[in-house]
Amino acid sequence: MRSLSECPAASLAWRRGGYSPPDFALQANGETFATLTFLDGEHTLARVETAEGSWTLKHLGLLAPAVTLREEGEKTNLATFHPHALRHGKLEFLDGAVFDWTWHPDGGAFLDPGGVALVRLHAYPGRDLTSPAGLERCDVDLNLTSFARFRHALLAAFGWYLVLFDHQKERDAMAAETALRL
Repeated sequence: MRSLSECPAASLAWRRGGYSPPDFALQANGETFATLTFLDGEHTLARVETAEGSWTLKHLGLLAPAVTLREEGEKTNLATFHPHALRHGKLEFLDGAVFDWTWHPDGGAFLDPGGVALVRLHAYPGRDLTSPAGLERCDVDLNLTSFARFRHALLAAFGWYLVLFDHQKERDAMAAETALRL
């Protein structure tokens, strides 16, 4: 796996690999720069792997939700995401770095403190009846002039996790509503 900070491409894509549990690879020009694999059936726990290391993402809480980022096997949160109303939120790293997450109907973006998009995601559902349920791929656009380029892989994985988790919540809510109507 190659480091995303060495990638000359500004456009990459998350693509679905296996189907159970779903896993995804961030790719450009035939190379993989990161992977995201769900570790549980509820899709609340995921492993992210990059050339720089392995991390876990975990969604916690219902009334005051948060998503944590840890080095795999460690107990200290390196970053915590706190969602706000309308699905926006802040990702705060232990070292003081803060990135705003802005939600869009088909994805979202992490912004630097000045409001400049560092990582922008645009997700797509499966195209036909043979596609598994859920999102199939996500285009990722990187700001290559950013000071936080070394965090691009984590931001891209964190954003993809947020999009996937939100999509799963919407599907669960629709299924519950359909069941109540029947």
